[in-house]
Amino acid sequence: MRRERYTAEILFVIALFFLYTIFTVLLSVMVADAYSRGAERSEHNYNMRTSVLYLTEKIRQTTNASGEISVRQTGEGDALVLGMLAEGERYETWIYVEDGYLREVLLLQGAEVSPGIGQKIMPLSELVLELGSEGLLRICVTDQTGETYDGKVFLEGIGRRNAA
Repeated sequence: MRRERYTAEILFVIALFFLYTIFTVLLSVMVADAYSRGAERSEHNYNMRTSVLYLTEKIRQTTNASGEISVRQTGEGDALVLGMLAEGERYETWIYVEDGYLREVLLLQGAEVSPGIGQKIMPLSELVLELGSEGLLRICVTDQTGETYDGKVFLEGIGRRNAA
């Protein structure tokens, strides 16, 4: 009888150990999944904010240099065009979305923007720019999942035009 009780106690301890192991593994998997989703969401939000902040900083740099800011059209939508004078030449920086990426290219004023010419900055599927008459530029970016993020920047005391 003592031997049967001893065997039952051992089986109980082994079963308890396996149960503990199974629950520990399940808990670890659930925590890892939650962390992974949180990290992805955080990175996504960071990328969306960064794209708007990138455009805002480029605008501020142009504003400080007394350059021209305009909104123009490319084959895939709106483009932010920042004009500047350097070494006696007029240049334009075009920032636009093409093939799922925010792109930037520096060209001589009047040069054509060719497909694929711009440097890839970050993944985006759409860029919408609205330049109001009061000097408020609304920036709306859309990522590959269809989520949008808005930002606004006030263009004060600079030469600006809204060319189509």
